[in-house]
Amino acid sequence: MRLNKVIDAFTECNNFEVKIKNKKVKIYYYNNIDSFTSNTIEVSKENEVIKVCGKKLVIETMFPEYVVISGDIKKIELGYKNE
Repeated sequence: MRLNKVIDAFTECNNFEVKIKNKKVKIYYYNNIDSFTSNTIEVSKENEVIKVCGKKLVIETMFPEYVVISGDIKKIELGYKNE
């Protein structure tokens, strides 16, 4: 493990979490975007998955720390891989 990741782990909260604000979904500290269509976007970290469903979904902003999803969001599902 690189030293900067060790330091970040001690100084920051790196929890995989979702926040909803202004009709947008912001997902923090993800590892992968597993699926990306205009109707479904799945984002994961290790074995946890957040699935955003709707219409005309787009990834508005994408950084290593977070991703912002916008569009006509209908549902957000929280789960685990291989469920």
